[in-house]
Amino acid sequence: MTNGAPPSSSNLRQNPLWRFSLKFYRHPQVERFLLECQDLHGADVCLMLWASHVAATGGKLSGESWEAANRGAAPLRRVIRRIRQLRRWLGRACPRARRIYAGCKHCEQLLEQRQIAALWTLQTRPWAGDRPPVELVGQRYGLTQSDQALWAGLIDSFTSGN
Repeated sequence: MTNGAPPSSSNLRQNPLWRFSLKFYRHPQVERFLLECQDLHGADVCLMLWASHVAATGGKLSGESWEAANRGAAPLRRVIRRIRQLRRWLGRACPRARRIYAGCKHCEQLLEQRQIAALWTLQTRPWAGDRPPVELVGQRYGLTQSDQALWAGLIDSFTSGN
């Protein structure tokens, strides 16, 4: 990537955080849990996937790294949220608009890939991580301790199975 050009789609797919995210998201119960956190608590699934990766690799997060990630993701998150709202509306209101629905879903996934790539770049910077990611992110999103325990269990189940 030169002259500030955006990374190519193939480079985005080679991102270790993206590969982890795809595998982890397909792990039993993970998709449902993350989407419930998104819909009920306003959680950013990409940030939760990032925190899951940090936890799965034994890392810690600092409040500073979390705030940097959350702030940096905000503009793209707003665009993704609008596209998701349109896609969901199309799915409910216009079942014949399958091609438009599919196009929205594809666009949403490409933007999520870009967000994951930015989070990976952030993760490679040195931060003084001092808290378990599930605890820090869970508290920021207002997840109950039982939801945090469920999330930690999903991460443990995933890492022990791989």
